[in-house]
Amino acid sequence: MKKHILLGIIGVFGLETSILASLNKTGPVVVAQPQKDKELAWVDEQIQAILPARIGVSDGLINSLRDPIKLKKPAAVATTGNKLFPPPKLGSGLVLPPKVVEEPLRLTALMNKSAFISGKWYKTGDSVREYSLSEVKPNSVLLTGKKGQKLILFLTKQNNNIKITTK
Repeated sequence: MKKHILLGIIGVFGLETSILASLNKTGPVVVAQPQKDKELAWVDEQIQAILPARIGVSDGLINSLRDPIKLKKPAAVATTGNKLFPPPKLGSGLVLPPKVVEEPLRLTALMNKSAFISGKWYKTGDSVREYSLSEVKPNSVLLTGKKGQKLILFLTKQNNNIKITTK
């Protein structure tokens, strides 16, 4: 068995050397085109098929169409006299206008006698909606209303990363 394996290996080496020797004598080797070039030729044919201009909708018609995303507000109609609501439809209840809900007041920062409430800076004495900023404390502010109402706003977040030092 070992003899057959050894003879096989020697035969393979001999065959290889004879092929290499014959190639050197014959000159350059011509290699057939690989399969990939045939696949690329098919792709080129497909591209050529779709290159001619296709007939579709004209540019003028496309430009005259209304944009489906953009809302156009109806033009205001001038009316004289009292504004009347249209009569209610049958089977529907009385339609009330929607209530306007204000965002709650939020105190987010304090500095000296100023407070940052709902995105705006206010000083002592300034009016915040229907309240007046009457007092600024280290962690809160006092708002007073017209009828003697008192509203205390506390800081919503405290950021310990900000440190101010003086020399």
